[in-house]
Amino acid sequence: MSNVIGIIIGVLLMILGLILLVIWWPLFIRALMATVPILLILIGAGALAYFISEIKSKLEVSQEKTSAPEEKKSEQK
Repeated sequence: MSNVIGIIIGVLLMILGLILLVIWWPLFIRALMATVPILLILIGAGALAYFISEIKSKLEVSQEKTSAPEEKKSEQK
């Protein structure tokens, strides 16, 4: 019985949400317009941080590769 009540409540909430979306469409568009630039800034900052860390890790790996043969030469002597 509680499953049926949950389904009825879910359908009623969906209908109410659709009605309010139609009524508040201009406000919804304004909220969406306000959210998109913020998301673009955050995604851009995340991508920038990711690729900077990738460049740093590649530089560290290349430095380790160039210093590894020199260390082996000094150990052999």
